[in-house]
Amino acid sequence: MYEPTFDSRKFRDLMLYLAHLSLGDRFFGATKLCKLLYYCDFMYFWRHQTPITGASYVKQLRGPVPTRFFAERDALVKDGEAVMNSERILNVTQHRLVPVGDCSRKAEAFSEEELGIIHEVHSELNGMTASQESDLSHSEPGWILTNDYDVIPYESVFIDLAAELECEHSRMAVGVA
Repeated sequence: MYEPTFDSRKFRDLMLYLAHLSLGDRFFGATKLCKLLYYCDFMYFWRHQTPITGASYVKQLRGPVPTRFFAERDALVKDGEAVMNSERILNVTQHRLVPVGDCSRKAEAFSEEELGIIHEVHSELNGMTASQESDLSHSEPGWILTNDYDVIPYESVFIDLAAELECEHSRMAVGVA
């Protein structure tokens, strides 16, 4: 199994940059941020065989969550790089990370290829509710095949679930015949 090297500073920069990009998204909160981080890292891994931040993601009820999410978010707040705002949206309290100062400079922390993925992921998920993003992540092979609270392997991006199910169905049919 691929063992990523976690880059705390890059992870924090990505958190801040995604929060900056999501300032106009009324549904942006902790759950959405976790999914944005997940899709950025896993899509980049799919295309380049390495993640952007090297974060590990665990399967939780609402979808993948970075193992270091709360520690890194709290560090950003403690260091004065962000504040937390809580707001009630659609009968749910959102915990929104809000960058302090100009975070557009955070883009400099990423390569052109990384920025391309970040903007693509953000564009695809922008405006979705946290529930819609969670439902989407629940269709990912890595989430489906991983036990609750276990780390989702980056290699899961290469699994063709339809082909896997067809192969299993064929094995079962042969066993029945």
